[in-house]
Amino acid sequence: QYRSQQLLTVSDVARQIATAKELDILLDEVTQLISERFNFYHVGIFLLDEKNEYAVLRASNSEGGKRMLARQHKLKVGQIGMVGFVTGSGTPRTSTDVGQDAVYFNNPDLPLTRSEMTLPLMVSDRIIGALDVQSVKSDAFEEEDIKLFSTLADQVAIAIQNNEFFQQTTIALEEAQSLHRQYLNQEWQRETSRRSHSGYVFSAAGLAPFTGELEAEVERALNTGETVLASDQPENAPGTSRMVMPIMLRGEP
Repeated sequence: QYRSQQLLTVSDVARQIATAKELDILLDEVTQLISERFNFYHVGIFLLDEKNEYAVLRASNSEGGKRMLARQHKLKVGQIGMVGFVTGSGTPRTSTDVGQDAVYFNNPDLPLTRSEMTLPLMVSDRIIGALDVQSVKSDAFEEEDIKLFSTLADQVAIAIQNNEFFQQTTIALEEAQSLHRQYLNQEWQRETSRRSHSGYVFSAAGLAPFTGELEAEVERALNTGETVLASDQPENAPGTSRMVMPIMLRGEP
């Protein structure tokens, strides 16, 4: 029954983190949810830096973890502590008694830790970081816990990768749209510069070219892309209102 409840919790956590769009929010939600649902003293997520030399702490739920975040805590890959071991080897590791584990890194910010479980975050065969879970109880983790939380770690890694893809796609889309707006504006300016008039006026007499100066409201609508409302202006008839709406093409007036 306990394992069944754990599996349901893992599924629930995985479902919730999959909806986060920003990476920092995603990582923070993961640490908070795991800590709350499984009652862990400390949960931390480490991600490798660009050179894969250090595992950098990116999110944590505990007070000690937040102090570590503030000083940009990082561990050498393959060398320091269980996080260093796991990010270097890609192999999960548990310590049921941290006082007797030679790999354990004694952290003064987490003095209550008695057991620790660290799992690699992997996408395909590539290590991208580690999920570190610590408990105030000795012998808190068993072999079954490694299997269970490895499933959750895989979901976290996939969510991180999807988030990175989303961010890259968003940036590429924004760049493409910006270039397109510049091109559209440039070509439209070139087109209008060839004309002898800047617009048209429709009245009871029919359609005629507009050759006068652009009024302030029209200039503002063209420059801002926003609808401009004006009433009781000197050039308008008393008691009348006026609305100037930009004509937009793909975000460009």
